[in-house]
Amino acid sequence: MMKSVCFFWILLATFTCQISAQSTEELPLFDISQLTYEGGFRIKASKNGVSEINYSQGPIAYNYENHSLFIVGHTHQQAIAEYAIPEIIKSEELSELNMVETPIQVFSSILDRTPDGNPEKIDRVGGLYYVNYGGQAKLIVNAFEYYDAPADNTVSTLIIDNANDIENSSVSGYFSFEGGATHTSGWISPIPEAWQETLGGSHITGHSSGIPIISRCSAGPSAFSFEMNDALNASNTIKTTTLLDFSLSNPLHEDLSNESKTNNIWTHLSRATYGFVVPGTRTYLTIGYSGGYESGVCYKCTQDNGNLCGGYCTPEADDNYQYYWLWDVNDLLAVKNGTLRPHEVMPYDHGFFNTPFQANGSKKIGGGSFDPATGNLYLSIQSGDTEQGTYSRPPVIAVYNVNGEVLSDNRPINRPTLTMYPNPTSGILYIEGLVGKSNIQINDISGKHIRTVTTENSSYELNMNDLASGVYAISILNVGTETLYAKKVIKVD
Repeated sequence: MMKSVCFFWILLATFTCQISAQSTEELPLFDISQLTYEGGFRIKASKNGVSEINYSQGPIAYNYENHSLFIVGHTHQQAIAEYAIPEIIKSEELSELNMVETPIQVFSSILDRTPDGNPEKIDRVGGLYYVNYGGQAKLIVNAFEYYDAPADNTVSTLIIDNANDIENSSVSGYFSFEGGATHTSGWISPIPEAWQETLGGSHITGHSSGIPIISRCSAGPSAFSFEMNDALNASNTIKTTTLLDFSLSNPLHEDLSNESKTNNIWTHLSRATYGFVVPGTRTYLTIGYSGGYESGVCYKCTQDNGNLCGGYCTPEADDNYQYYWLWDVNDLLAVKNGTLRPHEVMPYDHGFFNTPFQANGSKKIGGGSFDPATGNLYLSIQSGDTEQGTYSRPPVIAVYNVNGEVLSDNRPINRPTLTMYPNPTSGILYIEGLVGKSNIQINDISGKHIRTVTTENSSYELNMNDLASGVYAISILNVGTETLYAKKVIKVD
């Protein structure tokens, strides 16, 4: 055992030295094909404590000391339990996966146990994070009010002081992250050490729209860096640095209902449920679900399968997907340094992320948790287990690893060497780094197509003199590799 531990630390030290020898700004971008499926496991659909695992809310947190997961149970109770992780079986057949029968800790309610008595009626858990602080096991819980009609929540965070005994632990809070309660009340993830000083914190907290009252949300995935020491010693407000953030006035895409049928980035149905910086890269990976890319988004309408929606939904019931968005951390750094505004950042890649065990009609990734020591990403696939009874719908936990090689039929890891300048531009936008035949498309901020040009040159001068001042989306499609690169560009007079 000691030899294995020593070998691990030698390997980690070697890896750290290799990373530190390369500037963080020069690290490669992550390709989604590197996220390889390692297997999964099931959880028995039974009541334990005050709740059950059926129709789990989704957020999870990896406990590296117990090799276990904290998980939020049924949506109605918002209680938290802890389950040991069994041997991971690499199979896409539910019946072949190992099943956890009983939890390490039963489901316990926590949202109303703070000293302040939860005066803002927080009723949904948005994210969990386990940390051992000075020998004390703590669980940080981000949460929000599901239907905050006046959009006046100011708090977002509580701390379970003894994560080894959730049922009897004292609970501290509520606290507030700078940046807005609903903008910061989702996932928490560690920032790789190589990036911590540059990004101004040890961890990231983020959230997105996809819940009621979009005016209070980030209409796109957000990212705020903070110091864990500040969070664990907070008396009220936790200081953050804004790295990525949107709003209803400045969404990731203006056409949230996709009336134009050209928006495949972010709609009213998009929601990111986890995000983290991939070690050894300059990529902030966010993942969740989305919809309406083919049929658009309607409100309280009847879908083509006869279902009457209670809110936003797709006219075509099958037009919903598990989805990812990848961001260049250099762009997040530009936000921190004031050369980009938080809503001006565009993902360098986005698309479908099809996990196994997607239940009929359910395409949601409920939450995630990343273990830097192994490179494993744990994802909860909501209602993914359809084989435990007619009315039982526990999640399936799928396990991915970030250390896979780029697949030969996918895009190369260092693909976005493209540069566009100046930004803002008063007329000519210079594009460099093109490879092969490229289609360059201009859309206005509402998603309206303006024009498309084609070139086979390695550089191109895009004439924007005839365009009114404003924000435009410039997308470049490499015809040969089907690589898509997109960026927001500001035109000034």
